Amino acid sequence: MVEFILQGFAAFIGTAAFSVLFKVPGRHCAVCGLVGWAGWIIYTVCLPFMSLAIASFLAAAVIALLSRILAVVCKVPANVIMIPGIFPIIPGISIYNMIYDLFIGNTVQGLSGGFAVLKIIGAMVLGMVVVFSLPRSLFRKRRLAGKSGQ
Repeated sequence: MVEFILQGFAAFIGTAAFSVLFKVPGRHCAVCGLVGWAGWIIYTVCLPFMSLAIASFLAAAVIALLSRILAVVCKVPANVIMIPGIFPIIPGISIYNMIYDLFIGNTVQGLSGGFAVLKIIGAMVLGMVVVFSLPRSLFRKRRLAGKSGQ
């Protein structure tokens, strides 16, 4: 349980720091951190029960959904929040291992790892595409029914 909390905290801090690197306005860095934290929590909770690709799909979909919602609230483009928010679930070590295996001549293991990485990245892209294909009207702020003339 302590490890789970520490990993979530690290995901928050890492995402917020990554948002600084991408020059996200300072007032939105904490929002990016929360989105990255939520994506990491979804990923780690789903991972014991399903494959890496499905856990990555669900986490990316949650990150994209939160990005679209919080983009309306913060009045920024969704990409400002989503790009740093996706940082914790990128399969970086798998990409490194794939390239390492290819360079040392272990072609079969490198290609096998490469197909696994492509499956994970494809699932992440699909999760984002599914959420971004939802109509924009679902994410607009609703006007109060009592106000007239607007």
